[in-house]
Amino acid sequence: MNKTMTKNAKIYAVIAVVAVLGAGYGVYHLLGSKAPRGAEKADLAQIKTFEQCTDAGFPIIKHYPDQCQTSDGRIFINENPPSETELTKAESAIRTFMEDQNLELEYITQKRHPANFSVLSNVKQNDGGFMADTPEEWYRPVYIFQQKNFIDDRCEVYQYQVTIKTNQVVEIGIVYPIERNATMPGNCPGNGSLETPLKTKAEIEQIAFAYFGRDPEHTKFMIRSDIQPQYISSKPGATNPAQNEWRWEDKNVSLPDGLMGDPWQHPIARIIISSGGKLVYYLNTTELFD
Repeated sequence: MNKTMTKNAKIYAVIAVVAVLGAGYGVYHLLGSKAPRGAEKADLAQIKTFEQCTDAGFPIIKHYPDQCQTSDGRIFINENPPSETELTKAESAIRTFMEDQNLELEYITQKRHPANFSVLSNVKQNDGGFMADTPEEWYRPVYIFQQKNFIDDRCEVYQYQVTIKTNQVVEIGIVYPIERNATMPGNCPGNGSLETPLKTKAEIEQIAFAYFGRDPEHTKFMIRSDIQPQYISSKPGATNPAQNEWRWEDKNVSLPDGLMGDPWQHPIARIIISSGGKLVYYLNTTELFD
């Protein structure tokens, strides 16, 4: 009888300790999530900006851009641009890649990954497509810039995406400017062309490969014998197709099991040059898989 009571007493004692620890953790977690670093003393009515939110001690819940959330559920986004030093480095990378040190650029925003590179987990198919999560460890944040001058009087500009960590130009595309107004440099009659005057395929290929040569640190894959470029014409068989694409894909490198690349499962590099020798699109994700 005494031995049984002793065992029961020990069991009850362990349960009591676990209950106390669990309750303590629950209180800590509750207070920690709602009022970290003394934020429980904050006057919520006075918090109206991102800076006021972080100064009050509330947590950063998302990055690129940073987002701060108060205990009453309001979210404030950091609208401040990065430091001048960071932007200068990114702009320098763009000007070097485009071989134009006088290129005028405008910072637009920052995002968690380039437009055509993201890694998804917990992918679930549904009638309208799929649902998925984006694991934070696969964030590859970028600064986004637009050039100020129109492209060949087309009312469009180049948009550049540069990795924050390495200042690599990973994506370039043609877009309408964020703010179209009369103060933008250049004219915009709307009749410019990327397709003329026509160039030969050999000339276009030389232009395409020259872009990769401007970033040797991130184009080392091109010298590998196991990766051959694929040529893709916008109009197979045409002497002067409107668009000429060269594409490299490293199928020896893939994402870990359980992850899906959107839209590419392997490192890829693409460049599209018009029949007039003008850049249409550029993408290089080869370093983003590290």
